[in-house]
Amino acid sequence: MTVSANEMIQGNMREAFAHVDHWVFDLDDTLYPRSVGVHELLRRRVVAFIADHMKIDPAAAEAIHLDYYERFGSTLQGMVELHDATPAAFLDYVHDIDLSMLVPNHALIDVLKALPGKRIVFTNASRGHAAAALAAMGMTDLFDVIASIEDSGFVGKPHLSAFEIFLAKHGVAPERAAMFEDRPGNLRVPHRLGMKTVLVVDPLLADAAGARVSRSGHVDVVVTNLTAFIGELTI
Repeated sequence: MTVSANEMIQGNMREAFAHVDHWVFDLDDTLYPRSVGVHELLRRRVVAFIADHMKIDPAAAEAIHLDYYERFGSTLQGMVELHDATPAAFLDYVHDIDLSMLVPNHALIDVLKALPGKRIVFTNASRGHAAAALAAMGMTDLFDVIASIEDSGFVGKPHLSAFEIFLAKHGVAPERAAMFEDRPGNLRVPHRLGMKTVLVVDPLLADAAGARVSRSGHVDVVVTNLTAFIGELTI
């Protein structure tokens, strides 16, 4: 059963994660809160790409974006499979945004450094975007591995093949790994594979309260303060 971070602390959270030596983090909306605004910039670029590629109005493009995001796990997947979009063109366009709102969170950096074992970023974003975002947050040298969408042939989370490629390429044993994500659906496969699963939600957003009380069987822990949660693991 899913528990909140507070419940897990009372139930000896450190013991529950004591076996973990591979710490796998999604990037966008996980290592920084969605409310900083990067998500909205990316969404606008996705909609603009769809509108231009398909020669449709923005409202129709927005509807397609939402549909493909739910059906395929990423809009990129739908655009490639159904509309012959070029992955590199899509990613270059979507990630051409201003990242100045991302700044170093030194408290988070400190607790991440204290985690035992390897720290890994596993993202559906491009390698270029991941590198730029991590640089803006002062995390360039913090992670041992950056696994981007290019590594899995542009098929990303939540697809099983993306996780299989990721685990094999980087020698990650799922039974000794933890996955941190902002999308509950992206935690189904890692949970099935044996990873500890942590859903990270932004407390400033309206849907955060709903996410916290979620009792999805594939989510082990729901946290609204990533720094505090990791700090509890590394004390």
